[in-house]
Formats: sequence, structure tokens, C-alpha cells
Amino acid sequence: MEHLFEFIGNHWALSTALVVITIAIIANEVLLLLQAGHALEPEQATQLYNRDDAVFVDLRSENAYLTAHLPGAVNLPLAHLEQQTEKLKQYAGRPVILYDESGYQARKAGSKLKKLGMENVYQLRGGLDAWRGAGLPTKSK
Repeated sequence: MEHLFEFIGNHWALSTALVVITIAIIANEVLLLLQAGHALEPEQATQLYNRDDAVFVDLRSENAYLTAHLPGAVNLPLAHLEQQTEKLKQYAGRPVILYDESGYQARKAGSKLKKLGMENVYQLRGGLDAWRGAGLPTKSK
């Protein structure tokens, strides 16, 4: 521990930069989470789908969607999401649950949709991987 304080004393500029960068990364992640909407576990997403007529939006490519997707899911690839706002408006009154393979892209998409004025936007925590891990069914076309 004494070496740590010695290092900080000798390299105060590097130490300060490390603290500032760490705070910036944490703040960015927290802001992204707040803007993107609430993340749901697979079981919570299923309840929202059944209880409130939520719509699952698959953000993966069309080929990935055709291979396996959540039951009742709509495919809107992330690359074309902003061009599909008219299609998304038909779901404006319903909760929208976004998912991809692992859940990372859904956070970005959730933030975009919130900025476009969509209200009830959620992400499936862990994406399709978590869905399968929970033993829940998928469909293919």
C-alpha cells in the first residue's frame, strides 16, 4: 500500500488522469442506462409480453432473425432502426422490448428510441443468450 501512495505522489498527473477517465466512463454508462430504459430479465419480459401486450423487437440481422427469434418478435435491424420510425409508431401505445444476441446493442437502440419520443422502451437483459439460458422457447422461419 505504501508503494501506491509513493506512485501517486511521484506521478500525480497520471493518477489524476486515471481518476478523471474512470469517472467519465462510469458517468457515461449510467447516463446510457438512464436514457435507454429499464432492463428486464427474461421472466419479467415474458410477463410484460403476456400481461401488457408488449412487442419484442429483434435488432439483429434478418438472417439471424430467421435462424432463431423470440415468439412474436418483429425484426428491425439496428442499422436501419432510425429509418423504421414509421413502423415503430404502430407500437407506440405498447411496451417495446428490444433485444439482440447478448443485450449490448439493445441499450444503444433504447437510447435512440427514447430520443425519438417512444415511452415504454425496455431491453432484454442478456439478450437472446439469456433467453435461451432461461430455457425459454425460440422460433425460426
